[in-house]
Amino acid sequence: MRSVRTILILMFLTTTLVACQGTESFTPAPTLPHEATDMTPVTPPDETAEKMVTLVREHLAQRLSITVDQIVLSDIKPVVWRDAGLGCPKPGIDYIQMETPGYNILLQAGESTYNYHTDQSKRFVQCNK
Repeated sequence: MRSVRTILILMFLTTTLVACQGTESFTPAPTLPHEATDMTPVTPPDETAEKMVTLVREHLAQRLSITVDQIVLSDIKPVVWRDAGLGCPKPGIDYIQMETPGYNILLQAGESTYNYHTDQSKRFVQCNK
């Protein structure tokens, strides 16, 4: 009786080990350095990107005293900024050093192009870069 139980346990363990050999282990995707951040345009923009585009279009329209309809989205790229300065730090201000996901948004109004850097919630800065 004891040998039958031992054989059954060995068969169970062998089956379990064979089944486990076919599974692949999880390996997280490598983190890209900031300089190699993929800047592939979001097409079409997701809900978060669309929200940020709306915010910066409204800001630019108010600044230029034109309607939002006169502003065209030229490009939008997802970016991970190095710090809370969103890639356009103001001189003399120390920013929290933390990766900040956001967008680089290019808007066209008339013959001029305007560059905005954003986070993914509500912060943005017009940047001349």
